[in-house]
Amino acid sequence: MTSLRKRSDVLADIAERVALWNEFRTDDFQDRVVRAVNSAREHWRDERGELPARGADPMFDALMGMADEADASPIAVRDTCARGLRAAEDARATR
Repeated sequence: MTSLRKRSDVLADIAERVALWNEFRTDDFQDRVVRAVNSAREHWRDERGELPARGADPMFDALMGMADEADASPIAVRDTCARGLRAAEDARATR
């Protein structure tokens, strides 16, 4: 598994990107979000290739929440991105 610092950086980067895409939505917005999240989640795989269970890692939950909400309203996506940024910040503060 990638270091906590690297995962918090990845989460913050994805949250910022999704928030920007959300401001200027295109027809492929949902696909872009899902592809970005699926690529980023690889940083959470452990040595056996397993991803954390939902509820086990707040940063992973925030990351996956962005894909879950990609087809929601712009306000819901904005709020989900804010949760991702907060989770990344909280992880940095606890290390």
